[in-house]
Amino acid sequence: MTVKATRDHLRIIAIRAALCAAVFVTLAGSPAWAERRLALVIGNDRYANMPADRQLQKAVNDAKTISAALTSLGFEVSLGTNLGRQGIIDKLAELTARISPGDTVAVFYAGHGVAIGGINYLVPSDVPAVSEGAEARIRGASIAEPDIIAEVQARSPRVTLLVIDACRDNPFPQAAGRSVGNSRGLADAKPARGIFTIYSAGIGQTALDRLSNSDPAANSVFTRVFAQQIVRPGLHLGDLAVETRERVAALALQATDGTGQPVPHEQTPAYYDQTLGGRIFLAGNQPSSGASPALSANAPPATAVLATANPSASEVARATRPSRPGSPGERCAQNDFETYCVSSVLKAQFGNSYGPENLFRGGVAKAWVEGRSGNGVGEWITVEFDGLRKVNSIIVRNGYQKNEDIFYKNNRVRQLRVLFSQGETRTFILADRTGSELLQFKPVESYWIKFIIDDVWAGNKYTDTALSQLLINSERVR
Repeated sequence: MTVKATRDHLRIIAIRAALCAAVFVTLAGSPAWAERRLALVIGNDRYANMPADRQLQKAVNDAKTISAALTSLGFEVSLGTNLGRQGIIDKLAELTARISPGDTVAVFYAGHGVAIGGINYLVPSDVPAVSEGAEARIRGASIAEPDIIAEVQARSPRVTLLVIDACRDNPFPQAAGRSVGNSRGLADAKPARGIFTIYSAGIGQTALDRLSNSDPAANSVFTRVFAQQIVRPGLHLGDLAVETRERVAALALQATDGTGQPVPHEQTPAYYDQTLGGRIFLAGNQPSSGASPALSANAPPATAVLATANPSASEVARATRPSRPGSPGERCAQNDFETYCVSSVLKAQFGNSYGPENLFRGGVAKAWVEGRSGNGVGEWITVEFDGLRKVNSIIVRNGYQKNEDIFYKNNRVRQLRVLFSQGETRTFILADRTGSELLQFKPVESYWIKFIIDDVWAGNKYTDTALSQLLINSERVR
């Protein structure tokens, strides 16, 4: 989504992302919720006065998915799909009439949006056809983002979370060389006090509806990630935004064209935090495992007993789970359903730590750095899943990408050998550059993966070998 070449980056990130989808959530700052939790969830796919190529495929599914996620968190959810302007207004009025001061409120919108005159508008399903110079008509027929915020905030919710996943191309075609509103994305919404806002894409980016024309996922790229993260215990809103941003950015790099060829897409969700009063947890403030983020290695799970007399190869693979390879000195950290373990860790210094958690959170300013003498060859990382999963691809950020100087001072991985639990092996030569790299291969079913450093690109000052990110794109095998 290209937002009109802008003069103000912050302004563009907010507005462009604002009509990418909208979720307003008023949230409690404590895991013990005394206030009510109310939610309005809207998804629009069908637009009666737009051509076929402007219809959407996944917005209604996105709304249904978020509705289920919020219901699981104790929200009383009102769901609306393919609503016209009056339908949206009526739903919003019903919601605000029920809000009492201090309540937790959620409003989610998925569908088309457009930025006109620096304001984001949610586009109802009955928006009229437009022609040149029709901005005033569109403004009158759509719902302004600031108006929704004002309606909700007027009821004094404790906190409001606004999530926008409508950052697709401008739905209104050009007329006489001139489009209605910004050609892509939304404008910079001015964050209101008490609002936590997440946008599905960053400046100059479009939010992907799907990874390819044959993508079987029911949800948009942003929503399929966000829906998983919002229900994770132990994530406050800041962590929720960062986890969503990192995973969406990695997933979008796996986009392909109509012929199946890779066309990595840059989509980095952005967020604003205008909340006060401490950290806000939606799903409780303890991880589901009950353990702290840094874990010691667990004993390998016991081998299951086959229940059938003539099991299939797939049943055998699931029942006879191989033990994850490890060592007494390893360091481990939990990442939702994954456990990351590393052979060694460089001792913390200069206010920086280099543990395995940096491989999946913390951004490029942090990195896992091995801690053994030598150049890092032979050091390893394992990622163990909570069950059998189909691994589709891997995202790597090589080296220590805090800045270019640090990147070249430290060793980077040149050859990475990848071992899967069921015996398959892949070997990759990694590029010696900053940024993300997508490792693609035929999907492999596995309980765990071991990454072994076979060769390095030498640093110009230090012999420590680093990786800034290692993310696994996988799905559970049922």
